[in-house]
Amino acid sequence: MKVIFNILRPFPKEIFVTGFHGVGLVGHIAVKHLSRYCDIVGYVRYKKMPPIVAYEGDRLALQSEIFSCGNVAGVVNNYGLVDDAIYDFVEALTNWVVRSGFKLAVLFGGLDGRFRREPGDLLRIAYTSSYRKLGYPLEGKRLEQGLQIVGPLGLLLSHFEMSGFPALVILPYADKPADPQAASVALEHFGRLFGVRVDTSDLRQLAEDLEREYTEVRRQLEEARKREESHYYI
Repeated sequence: MKVIFNILRPFPKEIFVTGFHGVGLVGHIAVKHLSRYCDIVGYVRYKKMPPIVAYEGDRLALQSEIFSCGNVAGVVNNYGLVDDAIYDFVEALTNWVVRSGFKLAVLFGGLDGRFRREPGDLLRIAYTSSYRKLGYPLEGKRLEQGLQIVGPLGLLLSHFEMSGFPALVILPYADKPADPQAASVALEHFGRLFGVRVDTSDLRQLAEDLEREYTEVRRQLEEARKREESHYYI
């Protein structure tokens, strides 16, 4: 599957960020929140992207948008990734980040709150070998042996490891289907490590809106799939 990165205008390439629709929607909420305060500088298109588009304010929010503000740039997948597209999309994203000249990547995800060891535990981290070797900031306990990072986030971290690229994953514990508090923990940790100011005051409302939107997207995609199947088998 061909994945095309369309850049609308040049932008600084220092810290790359992204996240996905995983546990607690933490990765998506965090990256979506960051993107709302940035400029859209490009988009990603590929054959199997979800056939959905919607207005966000006075503009159409595309499936996969490239955003930039200050020394942070990233990709936000507004409507999720279909299973058939995950590998090709992640491989292309890895290659684009590495070849574009970014210094490092910070990825956001969530951990099931049932794995929390102590009441005060807020998060775990994971990182590639090169991230540690190059001396980038490390703060927080590493993900315990026996716990896995799954889905596109795990695949992306694996690709960065194989590419020798420095990448950090921030994994707060999530206790809700859409957990704005966990996303807030992730963003505040990110801000402390890299000196980025992030206002998280409106995260709760964003999480509620995204949970409704994502539920509706899944419903529409399922209905479209059923219509397609009935068309083939009538």
